[in-house]
Amino acid sequence: MKIVIVGGGAIGRLFATSLVKGKNDVTIVDTNPKIIKEIQQNGISVAPAAEDPKVATERVPVAAVTDAGLIDKCDLILLLVKSFATKSAAESVAHLVTPDSPILFMQTGLGNQAILREMFPVKSILAGITFMSGTAFGNSAVRQGRRGLTFIGELGEVGDLTGDITSRLQRICKNFCDSGIETRWSHKIIGRLWTKVITYSTLNALTTVFKVSNGRLLENEECIRLVKQLLAEGEAVARARGVEIVSGDLYELFEEVVKVSSNNLSSMLQDILNGRPTEIEAQSGALVRYAEKFGLEIPGHQMMASIIRLFETWPMER
Repeated sequence: MKIVIVGGGAIGRLFATSLVKGKNDVTIVDTNPKIIKEIQQNGISVAPAAEDPKVATERVPVAAVTDAGLIDKCDLILLLVKSFATKSAAESVAHLVTPDSPILFMQTGLGNQAILREMFPVKSILAGITFMSGTAFGNSAVRQGRRGLTFIGELGEVGDLTGDITSRLQRICKNFCDSGIETRWSHKIIGRLWTKVITYSTLNALTTVFKVSNGRLLENEECIRLVKQLLAEGEAVARARGVEIVSGDLYELFEEVVKVSSNNLSSMLQDILNGRPTEIEAQSGALVRYAEKFGLEIPGHQMMASIIRLFETWPMER
């Protein structure tokens, strides 16, 4: 397949290298010229997970451009930018998006689907989530983190939270699996997306506010109570929206995610420490906006969103 990946961050680099090794024709698109230049010159370096030191760093050649207008056709577009960049990133590849060349958004945030539905017919959009993780360093290197599952699915019509299992979905899923990306199709992809957003908005917010690694959130009962409060608030919003939580017990999922990434710094904490904007508006902020729409109060997420907005506004005050 000819695949365009929009976003040259950690997950974009991991997907790109896996798909190239799976014999796909892959091009990364990113607005940062330093990232693109280094990938063009050196490819992407993939370092093993910290707990797997015997595996050598691997360098994978990947095509890369800053201008998506240079690409005239493809079979699939992966949207792997931060949620606040969804609209501009989608606009850059709009000329490529068709039902035969769908755009697959995979951000951990709410609101991306609505943006894309305003731009493209629903048959040109796919949704996905991934539990793969990694850490980008330099302009063209990435350290492999958790090798988690990826889920992809078709969207239903507006108001319909289920999608069909189509031949193109099965084809993409097989391609990903053949490339070493363990992938499942799902007819409840929006439920899976909400489940991940609720889990990771809790993880991201608390680790950022307390400036701790993921594993510290399970070390004492006071913090666990905060975790359970935020998870319960998110689940209440999902129920009001009519979304089914597909993982069963959210706290068990949270524990699993934290334990396999206990030494990691969350993506939101890394953004704050590096003076970058976060995805707070697509995570806790989005849950707050939905809660207001349904007449619910979720004070925990409201407080988390307010604090992190202040961190973004006052970067030198921390």
